[in-house]
Amino acid sequence: MLQALLRRLLPGLHAPLPKLDAETFILWEPCSHSHGEIVPGYAKYLLDLGYRVLVLLTPARIDEGLFSRFSHPRLQVARLSQRRIRRFMRRADLTRAAGVMVTTAGKLPERPDRSIDLPKVFGGRVPHPLLLVEHEARRRIEAGHWDPRNITLRRLMVPGVESVVVNPHYFGPVTPRPKNPRTVFLMAGAARSKRRNQDMVLDAVRRLLAEGETGFELRLIGKPGKTPLPDDLRGHVVETGRVSFDRLYHEVEASDFVLTAFQRDNPDHAFYRTTGTTGSFQLAYGFLKPCIIQQDFAAGTALTTENSLFYDDDEGIYDCLRRAIGMPGDTYGQMCSAMQRDSAALAERSRAGLKGLIDG
Repeated sequence: MLQALLRRLLPGLHAPLPKLDAETFILWEPCSHSHGEIVPGYAKYLLDLGYRVLVLLTPARIDEGLFSRFSHPRLQVARLSQRRIRRFMRRADLTRAAGVMVTTAGKLPERPDRSIDLPKVFGGRVPHPLLLVEHEARRRIEAGHWDPRNITLRRLMVPGVESVVVNPHYFGPVTPRPKNPRTVFLMAGAARSKRRNQDMVLDAVRRLLAEGETGFELRLIGKPGKTPLPDDLRGHVVETGRVSFDRLYHEVEASDFVLTAFQRDNPDHAFYRTTGTTGSFQLAYGFLKPCIIQQDFAAGTALTTENSLFYDDDEGIYDCLRRAIGMPGDTYGQMCSAMQRDSAALAERSRAGLKGLIDG
């Protein structure tokens, strides 16, 4: 009966679904628009632990190339609408699986007190273990429903509040690349001050150009702002708009530095240094790219002065860009090697933390 149900709910697969047994872990991303980049990394950890992995994703995310650089004989990626996935979660006997990981717990239905309505999600048969990834811890903490077994992508900077850090940053095999002759900076995210804050960076770019520095390019990935780029920057600043995962991977791989523009005194940025994180870190870890970041936002992450460039205030981002442009190739190579070392160490800690949750 279970297999018949799976066949009805998961049509059009090119390979048979793994059986739901003690060897199969279900990985579900309930958000149809964001957070997809974390799914390959979580699948990789579960595969490393010896499980078969059944990933439940909407067709659009798959068609964007989310798993274009990563395949495995024990990995099955199912193409489903969220409606069908939720129906499957309510009707299938998930207790027969090795466990379930929900990679965006904030998209699950909640009770009025902000606790997750697990019976509504799973039809009264809550799987065990059930692993929940929280991208914004503050709501659950303030409501009094924080569980220290909740997974976060970085250490929470909230006194007395613990989580299990399982940081996914695997998109496929990579090796460090030499620095481009013309330094390429990459910023990802929508062009809003509370997300990308590109105006601060454009001011620094304009200053570099005014001083005669032209050996660089800034590539902006994501939904552009309403104001067109000024003509005087067009030779050095490129807006790609929103891109597929396949294109995103290529853009990051071809860049030299992943650039953020956080400000400690911007209240909209507090999330990124206390109870949340940014996908830019995942790209830096996964593609072994040094990050440019305001130093307060590196706390609780794997970013250090050995693998990244830190700035202190708004003026400092100009200095970081200039340092990056003038950085010799061997120094850049050492920084990428440090990122490779620290990224691998973060992956090892994350894998151990995930195993502890499953075994516990």
